[in-house]
Amino acid sequence: MDYMSKHNSISEDEYFLFRDYIADSCGIFIPPEKSYLLETRLIGPMLEVGIESFSEFHKYITSNLGSPIHQKIINSITTNETLWFRDASPWKVIEEEYLPKLVEQLLSGEKKRVRIWCTAVSTGQEAYSTAMCVENYLSMNNIKDIDLSSFDFFATDVSSRVLSVAKRGRYDSISIMRGLSDYYREKYFIKNESVWEIDPKIREAVRFENFNLKDSFKLFGKFDIIFCRYVLIYFTDELKRQIVEKMHDVLTDDGVLFTGNYALFDLFKDMFTVNHYDNMTYYTRG
Repeated sequence: MDYMSKHNSISEDEYFLFRDYIADSCGIFIPPEKSYLLETRLIGPMLEVGIESFSEFHKYITSNLGSPIHQKIINSITTNETLWFRDASPWKVIEEEYLPKLVEQLLSGEKKRVRIWCTAVSTGQEAYSTAMCVENYLSMNNIKDIDLSSFDFFATDVSSRVLSVAKRGRYDSISIMRGLSDYYREKYFIKNESVWEIDPKIREAVRFENFNLKDSFKLFGKFDIIFCRYVLIYFTDELKRQIVEKMHDVLTDDGVLFTGNYALFDLFKDMFTVNHYDNMTYYTRG
């Protein structure tokens, strides 16, 4: 017997309970027209603890605040769409506009390290794309005096499930084809039976950490580049603004923020300079 024949659908009251719980837990706002997402994605964690009612499940999770079920719910509710070099333009901007300047600052001693943060990194493609972009730039320009150790690649996600995939740096034949050129695949991956394994120097260059964007950024220090792409769209306008303000605070004076290809100008106009490259908009601090 399948779930829908055995259980009632999530009620309006139950939707509001879980909508608020998810928003409080990780910031994701699920509007009424997508209440079905709560129903379909909460079934697994709910049945895992032997509960068959959404209202009873809500009572359970709010009475067991330290339970691993909370992380399992976050893992189930988050959307983890990603691919290699997504939209391409951010890495072109980095190669053409920022790496020449950052490399010069490293060589002159003006900077000790370049710090790059990939938020909502999912299964790691964005962070590894960035590390490959930097390593390729250094090798293609015959830069010998600095290497990946001069760069801090920091990658975070609220889902522990996708981070476990990212840390391994191993991808199936479908994942490897999504956005990755033959050039980068041949240069930085080795095929082991049906699995593609990323070059250890790329994998080891990226530090992954479980992190909720609702939390404080103060312990992270300053970043030269932040990727926060295709995640703000899931938050309320108030939380978007809070996150943008925190990112502004942890960017260096000329730091750059990449978001997705959607209009967020009202959130940025009093804190950032708006820049354009092809059809992409990105932001610089100051």
